[in-house]
Amino acid sequence: MNFPVFLYESIDRNAIILRPKPPYYAWVNSLKDGRDVDERDENNIYLIREMDSNEAIHRWVKRNFDKLFTNELNDWCTDENQWPQKRTFAMFSKWFDVEVASMILDLEDSEVTKE
Repeated sequence: MNFPVFLYESIDRNAIILRPKPPYYAWVNSLKDGRDVDERDENNIYLIREMDSNEAIHRWVKRNFDKLFTNELNDWCTDENQWPQKRTFAMFSKWFDVEVASMILDLEDSEVTKE
């Protein structure tokens, strides 16, 4: 049986996928705007420079967790006074699961653009 061959190009990035956990949803629901969120249909994916191991990527996440955390908070609420003020990596770990993708494959012919 012949299987089709898919040709693809990889890009020089790794991806970090943040999957919110119940404490994040509890915070979103505490915003008193009528939402009752318990699961998102999609998650944010962050591209970072290509690294040589998943351990290196997790170290990067630990050093940069607050940038990721604040972006996730900002997705639901732009009023920083309503954000948790003493954010730590331990808190980030309770609020999000982190997944790593080391191969980013571009299946499109068009150029990647930043907006």
